[in-house]
Amino acid sequence: MKPERILTVEASDSLNFLLYVHNYAKQEKHCYPYIPGNPWNLQEQSILRPLLQQLWNETLADSTYPSLPIDHQKERFRSLFCDEISFEYCLDTFYSWWGSMAGSMAIERFVDQDSHNSLYTLFLLTNKEQLTINLLYENDILGSPIVDNQLVLSLRETFVREEMITTMQDRLTLNGNK
Repeated sequence: MKPERILTVEASDSLNFLLYVHNYAKQEKHCYPYIPGNPWNLQEQSILRPLLQQLWNETLADSTYPSLPIDHQKERFRSLFCDEISFEYCLDTFYSWWGSMAGSMAIERFVDQDSHNSLYTLFLLTNKEQLTINLLYENDILGSPIVDNQLVLSLRETFVREEMITTMQDRLTLNGNK
């Protein structure tokens, strides 16, 4: 009996948290989260950016991590911060947004049924038995856009179906799977 092919579309806690930290570090007024006064003590930029990229790629490479709640993987993300208080406050503010109707649920519901059908049709054209599409609230992809059976799409990339299809095809081709 041939195994079922499985496509999962979800908003990754881990990848979206890394984006949240990245955006906070930018401190741009029109970039979420913008928190005046810069209360969290992050690593300096020369350390932070490569660390964000490393954590991003490690998260995607281990199929358990993108969907695992951050509470179960705190040790992975502590190194982004210079002190424990900053880390815990950042987690608290992230979860106050992420756990609400405006956070992960809104992101997952952003992709409508027609888009899901298009994604599934593309998935069926690949040679993959399983694929997880991780949705991001922001456009910045901090590392690889695809690792093995983990593909990343930002909400903006899903907004226009034709662009979403092209982006997904390009990323799957990047990974050597068409």
